[in-house]
Amino acid sequence: MRTLHGEAHGAAGGLDTSLLEKRLARERRARQAAESLLESKSRELHVAGEALKKAAATLESQKTQLKLILDNTQIGILFTRNDLSIRDANQAACSMFGRDSTSLGSLRELFNGPPDAVAWLDGLVNGSTAFDEDTREGSCARNDGREFPVEFGIKPLVHENQTHYVCFVRDITRRKHEEEKRRALEQELSQAQKFEALGTLASGVAHEINTPIQYVSDNLRFLTETLSDLEGLTGLCRDALGAEDVDVKSLRDEFSQQAAEIDLEFVTEEAPRAASQSLEGLEQVASIVKAIKAFAHPGDDAMVATDLNEAIATTLTVARNRWKYVAEVETDFGDALTDIPCHVGDMNQVFVNLIVNAADAIDEVDRDGLGTIKIQTRRLDDVAEIRISDNGCGIPEDAMERIFDPFFTTKDVGKGSGQGLAISYNIVRQKHLGTIACESKQGKGTTFVIRLPARQTQADQEL
Repeated sequence: MRTLHGEAHGAAGGLDTSLLEKRLARERRARQAAESLLESKSRELHVAGEALKKAAATLESQKTQLKLILDNTQIGILFTRNDLSIRDANQAACSMFGRDSTSLGSLRELFNGPPDAVAWLDGLVNGSTAFDEDTREGSCARNDGREFPVEFGIKPLVHENQTHYVCFVRDITRRKHEEEKRRALEQELSQAQKFEALGTLASGVAHEINTPIQYVSDNLRFLTETLSDLEGLTGLCRDALGAEDVDVKSLRDEFSQQAAEIDLEFVTEEAPRAASQSLEGLEQVASIVKAIKAFAHPGDDAMVATDLNEAIATTLTVARNRWKYVAEVETDFGDALTDIPCHVGDMNQVFVNLIVNAADAIDEVDRDGLGTIKIQTRRLDDVAEIRISDNGCGIPEDAMERIFDPFFTTKDVGKGSGQGLAISYNIVRQKHLGTIACESKQGKGTTFVIRLPARQTQADQEL
């Protein structure tokens, strides 16, 4: 019995050891798997941590780089809250306004003119102003109170679930100075070209003045001689009136004799006519001098309401000697053109350039008789239109694209400087915000069409 019991006990003990060994093996394998998983996760976490560190370093580098770029750009950048109070600004903006980013205040405080700029900013906040892609010009004040011109734009930006604004501001003081210098140079060039045109027209103008002066001189000489001849008759009458006893027959005979000698009938008929012609001649001279004065006047810096029909008539008078031998001028002046805003001196220069060009083009054609220059003016709603046409030689098709280029001319060497149409283009397009176009057919003639705004805006007044 003890033997059996001992064997049974040994078998049971052996079974327990086997189970423990299996369990231990399973646990060992589980622990190894866990250690392997832990090692793998640790490696992943390490890689992720390194990646995060690298990303953080990259972000910090990009942030530093972006700040460096923003601080060194010449454009001021202002980041505002919804009420336009300034939250942050780059170094350029701080330097521009002479303040640090914490003391810039609000956009409304920085912009002090023109008034519509501030009104436009307020309109963005209350929703009455629509955003656009265009930049605007305004005036800002530095910390010391000095004003300077700026160009600015503003865009909405949603940040932290709120609408903010980013304002870009550029100091355009230098550009404005350059524009002023350019305008001054253009004005000098324009005035020089105008006087060059006057110099070219001078001999013709002198001839136009000389003709009436000549017959005024002849008529005054005739009236002087006539008054001398009439002096004898008036003396005879004066003596008769002072005498107590007058022999009427003898007086009549003597009067008749002297009247016949001076041809009294001719004198009484021609003297009033000579005086009238002299007055007409002097009026013509005065008209030419007035036209020259108006044409040569440099004009005002600002646009003024101008009678375009009168301006064209003035130019025709000044340039008369250039066209009267080659063409007849037909004018068709429309109504409602007495208050067109423009720089009249500059527009006179445009008209004389086109009229002289028309006369030269007609002179190039071999024809019997005179050519024709037609000038038509019309008001079309808010546009004043001037058409100047001729039946001259026309412009070659391959030259049409270049006619407004500086120094380009289709005239022979020595006959044209190539500046007239270029200056005219600048005057119409840049100074008047109008248009000038050319329609031409070689051998048939040319028409220049000028269109000017018939209403003056604030922007026009500032040009």
